[in-house]
Amino acid sequence: MPTSRTPTMAPVAMASSTGLSRRQMLGVILLLILPSALVVVVHAEPILKIRTTEFTRYNEVIEYQSSKSYNPRGMAPLYEITNHIIDLFVDEYPIPDGYITVQEGNIAAGPNVADNNWGPLLKQYWAILLVAALCIIMIAIMPIMGLCLCCCRCFGGCGGRSQPFDKKHDTCRRAILGFLLICSTSALVFGVVVAFVTNSYMQHGVENITTSARHGVHDTRLYLRSTSSHIDHVLNKNYQELNNDLKQMLNDASGTIIKRLEEQSKAEKLTTLYQFVEDLPGISKNLEKMKQLTSELRITASQLNDGLRGVKRELLTSLNKCGTQDCIKVMEDYKIGRLNVNGIDYNSLPDLSEIIESVKELMDSSLGSAIRKGVKQMEQLKSTLNQTVLENIPKVQAASDSTGNAIKDVSNMLTSRLNNVGDTLDNNSYKHLDTADEYIQQYSIYRYYAGLGISSVLLLILICLVFGLLCGICGKRPDGYGDDCCNKGAGGRFLIFAVAIIFLTFSVILAVALASFLAGTLARRAACDSLRDPANDQIVSYIDQFVDLNRLYSDLRAQAERSKPKLPVSDNMEQISIGQVIVACQQNESIYKVLKLNNFVDIDTIRDFPEQYGITRELNALTLKIKINPVQILTPEATEDIKALQASKLNDFDVDKFTDNLTYNITEYNLNEIAQKLRDVADRVPPGKDMNDIKVNLKNQALHLSSYQTNLVDPMIVSTNELIKLSTTLDSSLKFGEKSFSDAIDKFLTQIKEAENYINKHGMTFVQNITEELVTGFTNQIYAYIKFVIDSTENDIGLCGPMYNVYESVIVASCDRIVDPFNGFWAGVVWCLLLFLPSIIFGVKLSTLYQKSDPYPGPMVESEYLYDAYTERDNIPLASGPKNKRRKKQDRRRESRDRREIYYEEGSPSHSRDPRYNDMAPKNWDGAPPRYQNPPMAPPAAEYERPPPYYYPGAPSEHE
Repeated sequence: MPTSRTPTMAPVAMASSTGLSRRQMLGVILLLILPSALVVVVHAEPILKIRTTEFTRYNEVIEYQSSKSYNPRGMAPLYEITNHIIDLFVDEYPIPDGYITVQEGNIAAGPNVADNNWGPLLKQYWAILLVAALCIIMIAIMPIMGLCLCCCRCFGGCGGRSQPFDKKHDTCRRAILGFLLICSTSALVFGVVVAFVTNSYMQHGVENITTSARHGVHDTRLYLRSTSSHIDHVLNKNYQELNNDLKQMLNDASGTIIKRLEEQSKAEKLTTLYQFVEDLPGISKNLEKMKQLTSELRITASQLNDGLRGVKRELLTSLNKCGTQDCIKVMEDYKIGRLNVNGIDYNSLPDLSEIIESVKELMDSSLGSAIRKGVKQMEQLKSTLNQTVLENIPKVQAASDSTGNAIKDVSNMLTSRLNNVGDTLDNNSYKHLDTADEYIQQYSIYRYYAGLGISSVLLLILICLVFGLLCGICGKRPDGYGDDCCNKGAGGRFLIFAVAIIFLTFSVILAVALASFLAGTLARRAACDSLRDPANDQIVSYIDQFVDLNRLYSDLRAQAERSKPKLPVSDNMEQISIGQVIVACQQNESIYKVLKLNNFVDIDTIRDFPEQYGITRELNALTLKIKINPVQILTPEATEDIKALQASKLNDFDVDKFTDNLTYNITEYNLNEIAQKLRDVADRVPPGKDMNDIKVNLKNQALHLSSYQTNLVDPMIVSTNELIKLSTTLDSSLKFGEKSFSDAIDKFLTQIKEAENYINKHGMTFVQNITEELVTGFTNQIYAYIKFVIDSTENDIGLCGPMYNVYESVIVASCDRIVDPFNGFWAGVVWCLLLFLPSIIFGVKLSTLYQKSDPYPGPMVESEYLYDAYTERDNIPLASGPKNKRRKKQDRRRESRDRREIYYEEGSPSHSRDPRYNDMAPKNWDGAPPRYQNPPMAPPAAEYERPPPYYYPGAPSEHE
């Protein structure tokens, strides 16, 4: 340690003494640390590039049928209000402590029941008891109150017999009571609509609950099938993918080890040199070909040169004699005076005879056999490694197959259990749902008709009240003769009929509403609230204690231990509850975590499979069996032979002498082109005796040039091309990328010697390292797959979100579509019942007011009416008082039922008769018998009619 610190501390001290900044000091430290870090990185770099297996992912797309969507269709505020009302009556913990005990699947009474201590229970449910008591009292007294009212009206009381004219404030009373009854009736509309709508919604929910249940069963079976397929995909298909890659890796192991050893030791140079020696016959053949081509080129070039000299001589003579502008132009353009072989000296090409002889000597020497011995040494090394690997491959593959079979057994066990659960669910659910459909179809209609009957009664009462208000407000007063059907009297009768129906049905409806309230409250708190918050609900905790999943898991765990499966159970048993299962499903956990399957199938124990089934053991044995014996690649004799090769004439081969002295342009111009031009010039030579000879000569020379191009120039171009190609290829084969053949052979010798030393000194270590790396890569692949299986099992296989969707759909189908409309129904009915109570009072009072036939007559007539000798007569009206100015609009209606005023006005010139002497008895002048009249000159009546009451105002002094 001191030696390692000294180099680091000295620069720091120096930096501090020279006043370096902290950043500069940090730079110095990094410079000292980086080289060692780079060394570590270089040594840590793996020798092999092992390909990681890419597992195919399970991506099956599944469409589930269950849906938790719900549209309350305008009833959501009512349901919220109803639930808030229920929350006022029911506590968060509905069962106080001490009244129920659940132990070992049995429900028993608590100590408070044994001690007869009901105080806490009464204290918690006093509000419900109070409501029930009030309802029972109302159920009992409402028929009695109705009977009393009926008897009272039959005896003339309670509005059964009233005065025929209004009292002083009856108009105001009629308006106020009518307004109040309008308000209560308007509010009744809401309750009646709620009753009809919720009754219909509830029936729809009841009829469709089995459909939702079937969707839930279908989705559950689909989920189990998908989970089973996912398990089979991960544990079977993915393992087969891994196994195939591992087998391929094992089959390529020997080749990979040898290849990497050759690359590291550079022993492949021996193979290159051996290949060169083996190619010496081909090199000799190429040299012979080059020698032949060189000789042919020399001969052909000599022939071409001689021919071109003769053509040049003849052309110069003819073109000069021609003297035309075309002749002069051809001679200048094509430089006829310099027509030759383009200045190429083919005699300067090297002679390859000595090189060929040297190659033949090397072929006849022992060079090939000496190098072949070294190659055989390497081949023997490869064969030994390959044989060692091949002997151990079957053992490793057998261990891998055993592991795969064990994993497959686990997969088959899990998928079999899931499939059994799905089959059991299929066999035991649909038949019960069919039975439920029959019961629903047979009996639910009665409940619907009962609700419809109650709603219809409410509607009938509402209609009576509405018609009573319409007739009472819009109709005219009744007079007993020729009344309209919708006068105020009819309105009063409608109101009394509504009151009668209320008294007749109130107790029955209230009893149904009370029972519905208690049943709806119980269903909502015991079922719906518990299902929506199972983790913190008291009822669910009691169900947990009653069902006791932990005891069931203990039995399953004991069965699993006795069956001795491939995967043992976990050491510690985790507790489980229904609430935890539902919450885990809500969080979309895997089925392994949701059901805590590790209690009887511990997936973590799959990590021991490579050791348990011998994969690790066989791989370690493979590492120990791979060995490398010392080799001698080149013997001293082989070294001497290679040096002789290095000193051979092959070293004298110079490709530049061929590429520099050869060209593809044998002549400066194409001879065919010159020949064609000469023919054109000959055709334009002017006629004449001498000119004809020139013309013939030009055409003859053009023919010679074309012949030279075809027979000499073109073959020379082909030979030149082949010669250049052969020389270039041979140069590349001889130099091996070096400057010369001698340098290449010298480098070969050096590298082969270094390879021999590396194999003998470091080869064993290198091979063992690379083998260990191969084995480690193999093992890592297996453990990576095992980790993939564990992660998939714990986090991916059988995600419970679809099951929670089924759970939510069941809640929606039962609570939102049945319980909420059920509670909404009794809420609407109770609303109507509460409004019936003031409606009874308003209806009775308004019916009495609507039966009065005449308006208020004034205080004098009203007081006179109190002294009536004929009180036993029914409804004897007094004379009407003076006409009210506000009732001028009713004059026309009154003319049709009371014509006494007209008679008096016509019979008395002075029109001074006091109106109080008029007879107020009803008269019928439209076909009915005339009643008593008292005009001054009227004849006596045909029959006796009651005289009007006498009125004596008293002495004048009494009025003064």
